[in-house]
Amino acid sequence: MLYKPAKKRLTEKELEDKPYLGTLYIRPDDKLKALRGAQRGFSTDLSDRIMKGRLEDLVEIKRDLTVIIDETLSEPRSGHLGVLPDYVSSIVDGYATQPELIKYLARIAHTDYSTAIHSLNVMALTIGYCYHTKQSMEKTRTLALSALLHDIGKPEINPEILIAPRRLTDKEFSEMQQHPLIGVDILTEYGSQFAVAIPGMLHHHLRLDGTGYPEGLRGRPISEAGRLLAIIDSYEVMTNDDRMYRSAIRPYDALVELKKEVDAGKYDRKIFAEFAYSLVDSQ
Repeated sequence: MLYKPAKKRLTEKELEDKPYLGTLYIRPDDKLKALRGAQRGFSTDLSDRIMKGRLEDLVEIKRDLTVIIDETLSEPRSGHLGVLPDYVSSIVDGYATQPELIKYLARIAHTDYSTAIHSLNVMALTIGYCYHTKQSMEKTRTLALSALLHDIGKPEINPEILIAPRRLTDKEFSEMQQHPLIGVDILTEYGSQFAVAIPGMLHHHLRLDGTGYPEGLRGRPISEAGRLLAIIDSYEVMTNDDRMYRSAIRPYDALVELKKEVDAGKYDRKIFAEFAYSLVDSQ
């Protein structure tokens, strides 16, 4: 798909006078229509692949999803996020027939780690948790969407900060702390469509002892989705091999580290236990 470069806005006059400008451009509405068409085809293809139950089909599913998610997250204010709830529903509904397959989705490695891949992995782990805890389909879709969008504000953070192969400076970390608030601003532009995803996204870096960011809430005011995503987000970061500044640790060791944080009052003990058991179920 070829379209205008990111963040470049074309005037009506430019489109009339030079419809291609040396490159093939399409309007945002055309791109959204194309993404919706791709989503319908993906949903049909997803059902066929799930029925086959083959790991190689799951690899292709993750590859396709990564491209789609990266495409929509790269310009989140463009209106293209509107396709993501349908993708989430397709995945949740599809894997309801064979939930054992969801356990593989977050394990399939890609060579280039990105916000899109991280978000997809967190969503897969969240769906696994929902199946283990027997959440309703509606709640599973809500939590999965929250997981997929939890880092939606990161594309507007300086990319040099996002990929820095070192510990961030205080100033850089202060900028990084803004990404949940940026995410709220982005999703608010869509009206009520993504309202259910905002609490988890806003709270996923908060801790029960009052630490974390951006609001410094303590205990119960932190949403259930925020409590869950705080654990799953941290777990995924610790166990992924593709971070430049440190090596991944084993899933068991990651759970040991998270348990220390639970004992220190930072994470929800019950949610942590259920998440750990959901991983055991998937072994």
